[in-house]
Amino acid sequence: MNEHLDRCDLCGGELGPGTTTLEIWRGEDLIIIRDVPADVCEQCGEAYISANISEKLDQFLSEYHRHRPERYLAVPQYSAVQAIGG
Repeated sequence: MNEHLDRCDLCGGELGPGTTTLEIWRGEDLIIIRDVPADVCEQCGEAYISANISEKLDQFLSEYHRHRPERYLAVPQYSAVQAIGG
């Protein structure tokens, strides 16, 4: 872990090894990647991904359609009008 990343930028909490889940939109596709290694704030949960992991994720995202997903999820979608009125 880099010295400048020992503390969370948001709350100042200590960072420790952990994992995070990413939700990434690619056009109309929502891609969820679980268990991504990251330094995670022990206080607020903010996650910091290393440059090495980020490069690997970029490579995967450039060809994700070639891989079979671990599973498919049904996700409900609502409009802002439904959620907050119009």
